[in-house]
Amino acid sequence: MNKVIRPVLFFGLAVLPMAALAQTLPLTQDSFVVTNPANGANYGNTTTINVGGPLASQALVQFDLSSLPAGTTAANVAKATLTLFVNYVGAAGTINFSVANGAWTESTVSGNTGPSPAAAVASGISVTKAGSYVTVDATAAVQAWLNGTTNSGFIITPNDGTVSIAFDSKESTTTSHPAGLTVALTSSGPTGATGPTGVTGATGATGTTGFTGPTGPAGSTGATGAAGVTDRKSTRLN
Repeated sequence: MNKVIRPVLFFGLAVLPMAALAQTLPLTQDSFVVTNPANGANYGNTTTINVGGPLASQALVQFDLSSLPAGTTAANVAKATLTLFVNYVGAAGTINFSVANGAWTESTVSGNTGPSPAAAVASGISVTKAGSYVTVDATAAVQAWLNGTTNSGFIITPNDGTVSIAFDSKESTTTSHPAGLTVALTSSGPTGATGPTGVTGATGATGTTGFTGPTGPAGSTGATGAAGVTDRKSTRLN
């Protein structure tokens, strides 16, 4: 089923904040799946990723963390921000962001094979106007992935029975604002490896001999000792 792209008017688009030492990670894949009822259709090449509506659509996005500096750990992540551009609002409402609980592929994922929501990222996020950005704090999710949890991306689901919206996908050629994940690091990168020990320097010159101190004064003469006892036996023999 092809999605209808509606024209969007832009009024004062928000400017994304750029933090020091921040890096926007590559968006590797995005899609959406239909869950009401679930079917085998794939929407990986469409220009929007839909959430809600009568088909209870769910959007999927995934980013490449390998572009972060080598050795980056969860402790290096000060903040991670997930941003999506609202292309169309059929009905205002609220949506949920979670990490996806399993692997999926943009070209094959469908309502029959798509992942389900796992750990919550943000809940009850209101979407009311097209031509605006939605941002959520995804720090905990990125830190968990850097700690070894499998990165299966994010899944965006309707929070109520009313919302019907569409975000730009990376295939959009009109508004062209695909999802972004910006990671601010606590430093320019992890500490590098210790360098090799330097060459031993030359031995320094021998220092000059120190001055001999003056001779100390002679000590006083000690007292005369007592006279020894004469041996009587030796006297008689003489």
